[in-house]
Amino acid sequence: MHLQYDIGYCISILFILNFAKANSQNYQEKTIHLFNKKFNSNEYSDNDERDRESLASEDSEISVSDTFDKNIVWKSQWASNIKFGQISGVSIDPNGNIGIFHRGSRVWDRNTFDNTNRFDRNEGPIQEKTIVLLDKLGRKLLEWGENMFYLPHGLTIDMYGNYWITDVALHQVFKFEAKDIARMKDITKLKKRQYNTKIQKKMFLNNHNFDPLLKNNTLKPSMILGEAFEPGHDEKRFCKPTAVAVESNGDFFVSDGYCNSRIIKFNAKGEIILQWGRHWKMDGNTYDLTYLSSNVFNIPHALALASELNLLFLADRENGRVLSFFATNGTFHKEYKHSIIGERIYSVAYARERLYLVNGPDPNYKIRIRGFILDVNSGNITSQFGPRQDMNRPHDIAVSENGSEIYVVELNLRTAYQFFQDINTSMQIGNSIVHENPHHEPAPLTDRDINNLSGGTTTATLVLSLVTAAVIFIALCIAIAAVVARCQKRGCLLIMHKRMRWESDKRENFRLSNLLENRRCKNFKIMEKRPNPRDFSKLNTEPETSEDEYPENSFTKVIS
Repeated sequence: MHLQYDIGYCISILFILNFAKANSQNYQEKTIHLFNKKFNSNEYSDNDERDRESLASEDSEISVSDTFDKNIVWKSQWASNIKFGQISGVSIDPNGNIGIFHRGSRVWDRNTFDNTNRFDRNEGPIQEKTIVLLDKLGRKLLEWGENMFYLPHGLTIDMYGNYWITDVALHQVFKFEAKDIARMKDITKLKKRQYNTKIQKKMFLNNHNFDPLLKNNTLKPSMILGEAFEPGHDEKRFCKPTAVAVESNGDFFVSDGYCNSRIIKFNAKGEIILQWGRHWKMDGNTYDLTYLSSNVFNIPHALALASELNLLFLADRENGRVLSFFATNGTFHKEYKHSIIGERIYSVAYARERLYLVNGPDPNYKIRIRGFILDVNSGNITSQFGPRQDMNRPHDIAVSENGSEIYVVELNLRTAYQFFQDINTSMQIGNSIVHENPHHEPAPLTDRDINNLSGGTTTATLVLSLVTAAVIFIALCIAIAAVVARCQKRGCLLIMHKRMRWESDKRENFRLSNLLENRRCKNFKIMEKRPNPRDFSKLNTEPETSEDEYPENSFTKVIS
């Protein structure tokens, strides 16, 4: 019995030592990474045309593998025959169709805005149709948006099919209802059919909701936030808003944007619930990274929601990082940053605990411009992808709900990419730096921010410890069985058993109750039953003691 306890105790000690060693290794891997760099305070545009101080050093060159994930395939012929302007936004609707938001013939350059971030409205709206809806084969399904927008930026199609659009020239956010988009599709189809004019007129008169669309040939937004052409930093005005993210209950977030560096949360009615974020601390004409925190943004450029995790992800463009916040209250959760990605992250999307992002060119660092996939829990880069080569200036990214389809749009090349991913396979490339806030307010769902950065090291160590303990236990059992078998062979166990039986009988004979019982029942005639000493055939072969010959003396000794 004691031997079993010793074995269990040894196994427990080995398991605890291995587990503590694995945790110490994982703790050492957690580091903090921030580039000590400064940027000019000039206004940033999509083209990034600004004079900047060259701060590149010999350490700026980063060795990066050219290997793309073989499980992510680029479809080069997708939408290759469609002519776009500068493409600023891409999104996927509930039916799997792809919405493209582009600027037609308009280009954002250093002369587009004045020093007060005001756009010259005399240039008028873009005359081309700025929104194109494509199917998975790249065929055009719908096209609209002419004479409506001045400088398109963000496009989000929510789970109900509503379109959310940001225009940085108008400083406004628009919502277009899914039902109105569907009617626009129906009208487009009807116009393409060779119906009789009388039949068409009869059909439209049966539904009065078609009348405004027929008259203006454009959609009417159901919600408009912000004042047209009026930049501001209050509850009624934006300054170049960039993106929108929508929750299932109708609440939505707006990243605002190029001037204000804040995130605002609205309810379904367009009323402000909360807001957070601010500019960097100014040091003369430069931004100082020593003041950089999780609540300080430099162009919050894109948003993505992970509803099952209750998280909102932000592409903090000029800081080269992705920040995550709890969607309920805006509390900081994590920071994702990696030297391979560089100091420019233009957009981010989410699907199945994976972050999909695209970076941008940086004159101070030699990096690859491409798409990256990060694990949300560990921060590891799991894949890199691109169209057989590096991209030029990708501006936005969208991914299907299961992660099998990825769409990236180029700003200057005016190209849209389609990628198909084998979601059952992934490739591990390097580790990311993840900064966590240990004082954040707990999320209502499972908080995953305490996972180790090593990506599975603890699990492997645990399995190894269990296997080691099992081997030790089996070896001890075999050794004990061998010792027992050897003792049985030599008769050690039989001798031990006999000795134990003799000791038991001896103790039984000296019990007071047995002696009294013998004396009372046998009437002290013990000697009568003893064999005749001269009759050797009746003698017992066991040795006799003096107490057997003189039972009275024995009884007297026991009584005394």
